[in-house]
Amino acid sequence: MRFPPPVHLLQQLKPFFTGTLGLLLLALLVNPAEAQQWAKKMFATLEHDFGTVAKDSKQEFRFEFTNLYKEDLHISGVRASCGCTIPKAEQSIVKTFEKGTILATYNTKAFAGARSATVTVTFDKPYFAEVQLQVSGYIRTDLAFSPPSLAFGEFSTKDKPKLEFNVTHVGASDWMITDVRSKRAYYEVEILERTQLGSQVDYKLGVQLKDNIPVGYLQDSLIIVTNDVTNQEIKLPVSGKVSAPVTLSPSSLLMGITSPDTEITKRLILRADKPFTIESMTCDYPGVSLKPGTEAKKIHIVPVVFHSGLSPQKIQATITATVNLDGQIKLTCPLSATVE
Repeated sequence: MRFPPPVHLLQQLKPFFTGTLGLLLLALLVNPAEAQQWAKKMFATLEHDFGTVAKDSKQEFRFEFTNLYKEDLHISGVRASCGCTIPKAEQSIVKTFEKGTILATYNTKAFAGARSATVTVTFDKPYFAEVQLQVSGYIRTDLAFSPPSLAFGEFSTKDKPKLEFNVTHVGASDWMITDVRSKRAYYEVEILERTQLGSQVDYKLGVQLKDNIPVGYLQDSLIIVTNDVTNQEIKLPVSGKVSAPVTLSPSSLLMGITSPDTEITKRLILRADKPFTIESMTCDYPGVSLKPGTEAKKIHIVPVVFHSGLSPQKIQATITATVNLDGQIKLTCPLSATVE
């Protein structure tokens, strides 16, 4: 006999099982392989390859997941099969439709060569499950970055911060950097200087952020391309937080679980250091109405009236605001709800 997915099965049978013995019998009814699937579905990806990286460089990756269920999630632990990866749950409790992250830090200080690990994430609420995440990469000892990563910190979209970094290679006097790439066109990179002493080659490079960088957290890598045919590309991590001249809070509107034909009112706050106007506010879900003011001021408090509709459904929508502060700026806010 084949059972339905564990969440639905447990919800159906839970009233008939009470106490520790009852819960144990209930768990035995569920196929162990199926019991993990509900948790795996939450993750955006289950594996990450750091690629070829330099010794002592800072290498981190966040495995992101979203709670798709109406119960709160609780992470009871994370562990790695190898000391080359240090895992950490950045949130222990994740509520409905909220996001959580598992931070995997690649230990380039203590390890070298090809290294891989399995990171096991254990959930104990609402039900027990374990999800395995795969991490891999190659740590080179003949290369070094200074600083070990490009950390731009927090800055405004009006700023164009610039950082310099050094790359050192030991072992071949003819070693060269031939290009610097990235998956996103956010950077202007310039080779400022190349020096060579014996078998050691040193490069100084400058990186400036472009105007097209989006608001939010920056987690990216520069790919250093070299003439080394055996290990041609090396990744240098880039991080930062980009803030807009106008901020919107909360960053997302969670309406929670509601009944059909229900009205809920919440509010959005738009804030800046000097007066600005709201030109328009819209939502791609027709059951949301917004009434922003028209005057210029530093703080705008906008009521958001949500109507759930008549039918059970899961709603994922986006509120878009266009404001004017020395030019047009667009802000977005996700909205979610479950109608039962």
